[in-house]
Amino acid sequence: MDSIFIQIVAYRDLELVPTVEEAIAHATHPKRLTFGICWQYGTDEEKDYISKLKAIKNCRIITVTASQARGVGWARSLVQKLWQKEQYTLQIDAHMRFLPGWDVKLIKMLKACPSEKPLLSAYPPAYRPPRELLGDTPSRLEPSQFGDPGTLTLKAIGDLSKCSTPQLGAFVAAGFIFAEGSIIEEVPYDPDIYFTGEEVLFAAKAWTKGWDIYHPNLSVCWHFYNTGKKRVVHWEDHQHWWVQNKVSESRFRQILGMETAKEDFGIYGLGNVRSLAEYEAFAGVNFQERWFIHFI
Repeated sequence: MDSIFIQIVAYRDLELVPTVEEAIAHATHPKRLTFGICWQYGTDEEKDYISKLKAIKNCRIITVTASQARGVGWARSLVQKLWQKEQYTLQIDAHMRFLPGWDVKLIKMLKACPSEKPLLSAYPPAYRPPRELLGDTPSRLEPSQFGDPGTLTLKAIGDLSKCSTPQLGAFVAAGFIFAEGSIIEEVPYDPDIYFTGEEVLFAAKAWTKGWDIYHPNLSVCWHFYNTGKKRVVHWEDHQHWWVQNKVSESRFRQILGMETAKEDFGIYGLGNVRSLAEYEAFAGVNFQERWFIHFI
């Protein structure tokens, strides 16, 4: 059975419930879906917000107070502990909308990728709550800029809608990753990664561990990019967030060879199927010298 484990971390995000409800409502096989959710709440009202989800079969929820929350990597690592060997996994954000039949369409696209270990990822097109869909163009990812700490940000570019199959790429969007469930064991989330650099670091780890990245040729979901109606984010609640972020940025630089590694990162480090140098050549980026090539 093509079961799908859907990973969601939600920080005081009131789009969580409609995201889960829509994923179920628009799936061809809703009974094959399971959810792993980390709900981080700030008020008693927010604590009770997820009561609607508790009645959903196979909805596994970890609840923590916002004051306990330690960033996106920490929350994603908790969610991954809820995986029960489902065949596929979909990592999304808590603010998404879905195309009817999204589940079978994702599996079909994944199977069309000429790789033993493919993953699908992209920045989805945008929506405005409650459900104003702003386009449906599938795009690819490329580097945008190196920030002062050395972390590399990404941007969506191009139009893949005329492609007959997903297109090979080098980068991932953390808010939309679809793959075989075994990726959870092979590329586990580092709880010490706060936020910045999460996506590029995951891509490098996955690629060096033998996973091939593809960008879908069909958009199956939409993402709320926090414009207009705002949602609360972790660093607005935590005045010392920058302390965690500095540790996270240092890990990013050490793992990607931008500064001398102070420790063995073990399961949270790069793989040995392909080298970092090979990844840089493939992606058209040099982390140490902080430059990249635009292929389009």
